[in-house]
Amino acid sequence: MSDDKEKTVMKRLVAVVRGRCPHCLEGVVFEHWWQMAEHCEVCGIDFEREHGFFMMSIFFGYVLGFFVVLPFCLWLYWQGATIMWYVVVATIVLLLASPWIFQYSRLIWLHVDELLDPRRD
Repeated sequence: MSDDKEKTVMKRLVAVVRGRCPHCLEGVVFEHWWQMAEHCEVCGIDFEREHGFFMMSIFFGYVLGFFVVLPFCLWLYWQGATIMWYVVVATIVLLLASPWIFQYSRLIWLHVDELLDPRRD
């Protein structure tokens, strides 16, 4: 991989982690835990391209939820826990992580969509 490509990938990863715009990599996407901005304050793009745009982010939410719960389930397995403990622990962990999962599933989808179908300046 060339140096320019590596820098671009790193900039995008940092933008995802920091919750930045997929187009300019600078504007803030989320105003609060559950509230997205309608458009970027820096470059002005609308985050929701069309009605139902974020339906694909549900897939990323499932994947993130799996990776959040997996360590707890492995720990319960090593402890020899019953199925009821799996249900209780998974429910509590997912409820506590849901704002994080919500935000990052949408952020990942925004950035994947921008890579696949870039917007024009």
